[in-house]
Amino acid sequence: MNLRQYHELFRYLMEKVCQLEEDIVYVENISEWCKDNGIAEPDREKPVKLISKDGQGCKMLIREDVPEKVIEERINAMRIRGQLKNVAFDRADMLNSDHKKLAYLFLSEYALSLPDIGADELIADNWAFGEMEKLGYFKK
Repeated sequence: MNLRQYHELFRYLMEKVCQLEEDIVYVENISEWCKDNGIAEPDREKPVKLISKDGQGCKMLIREDVPEKVIEERINAMRIRGQLKNVAFDRADMLNSDHKKLAYLFLSEYALSLPDIGADELIADNWAFGEMEKLGYFKK
């Protein structure tokens, strides 16, 4: 999947989290870009990553081409974490379009930068779904 095709979605989400459109950076491989810029990132398949700009705000790195398999693996990991909260309801089923899946990936990555979330992916998932709800992604 070519994520550059979803630039308008990413621009919209950047605006909603009070970030600038010019802080979206498309890269071929996030892990390689990070290595070249002295940032640790062992996940060679990572589709999005928020990085700090030396105390001058943030940049959202977005991998240009992401195999569908990688996106589905990330959604499945969220599905497994979600079972800790509720085994009767699988909120991954709510991500029934590419836009919703990419919005979730973007927002959960952003959430990991928030002080009250830290590195807790389950809390980041909850925050991302809460934001998606506020933005109208799940209206019937």
